[in-house]
Amino acid sequence: MMELGVHQKPLKKSNFHEIAERSINESLRILESKDWNLEMKSGEDIITSKRIPTIGKVFKYEGVVNMSPEKINNKLFYNVETAPEWNQGVEKANVIETIDNNTNVVHFVSASRCFVSSRDFVHLRAWKKKGDAIIHSSFSISHPKAPPNSTYIRAEHRFNTFILRPYRGDPSKTHLTWLMQVTLKGWMSQSITDHVITYGMADQMRDIRSI
Repeated sequence: MMELGVHQKPLKKSNFHEIAERSINESLRILESKDWNLEMKSGEDIITSKRIPTIGKVFKYEGVVNMSPEKINNKLFYNVETAPEWNQGVEKANVIETIDNNTNVVHFVSASRCFVSSRDFVHLRAWKKKGDAIIHSSFSISHPKAPPNSTYIRAEHRFNTFILRPYRGDPSKTHLTWLMQVTLKGWMSQSITDHVITYGMADQMRDIRSI
């Protein structure tokens, strides 16, 4: 069985859907687990975390956004190359391969933040409907069109998953859950890493709300 997470060898296109499905299922299993620790609370927005053996520290955001799940997913998935226009955490975003209407590969460059210089990521991304929810998940892979280079430190997401559900009683709003495990690479203490991730998630949610 192929291990979930970062794939050092380029994946075969025939494996893309299978591995994306495993990433989604892993995220959903983790979301159902208990014993999350509070990292930040601002109004109704809550960011928690937990450490999982063999995976590392996982962060979870939960909150309500005043736009529909479809609008959020369209912005995150189909209009990803415009992300630098509204997301202060993204410096560049380029689709390097389109697999089908629900699956693609994107090269991201993050903006520098606090003590952390820009990182780059290569994500296999996919979304699907499950019940009334839209599940949008991505994770790091290797791809020949975006090899590591000396300009950026190549960081890695095991998963970066959004679950978008219509808010109860008002389908024009979204109950948004965001689950993320990331390895930023380079030397940083755990406290700095936690700070950067927590505030980075809060800032991205602010930027999503500004769309």
